[in-house]
Amino acid sequence: MSTRAGALLVIGLWIGLLAASWAMASASFRTVDRLLGSEARPEFQAKLGPLSADDRRAVLRHVAAESNRWMFRTWTRVEMVLGALLVAASWRLGPVPRALALVALAAVVAQAAGVAPAISELGRSLDFVPRPLPPAEGRRFGLLHAAYMVADLVKAGVLLPAAVIIARRLS
Repeated sequence: MSTRAGALLVIGLWIGLLAASWAMASASFRTVDRLLGSEARPEFQAKLGPLSADDRRAVLRHVAAESNRWMFRTWTRVEMVLGALLVAASWRLGPVPRALALVALAAVVAQAAGVAPAISELGRSLDFVPRPLPPAEGRRFGLLHAAYMVADLVKAGVLLPAAVIIARRLS
């Protein structure tokens, strides 16, 4: 019973942190828009006064992007640990929970090994490129972002049924 409870704890933590990462990533860029818009404090605007509007946006978006890159790099490490813990906890819970845990861990490995480094490198090279982005780079960034999100949805899509299966066996 404690193995099942541990697996459910890991799944709950993983899903909660996954959802929080989505919210935080989008909030950082919305904050830039708010700070440059009607919610800007006069003191803040005064400090940015010497910069053109395009430079202000570029600098603040770069800070938001760097923050997101740090968060996702760190989050990937946390997910690797959660994935390993879930695989270990679900190993004796049957083939279905074990397979679902392995799929979630594989999605993290795919993100960590390929998609995350590529999107980080491309994103950093585009931080100060004037908007709109050149079509080829914009398309490549969009595809990488979509691949990252698909992997996140795969994780959520296998963690939820794993939780249901494990919880049913608990009761």
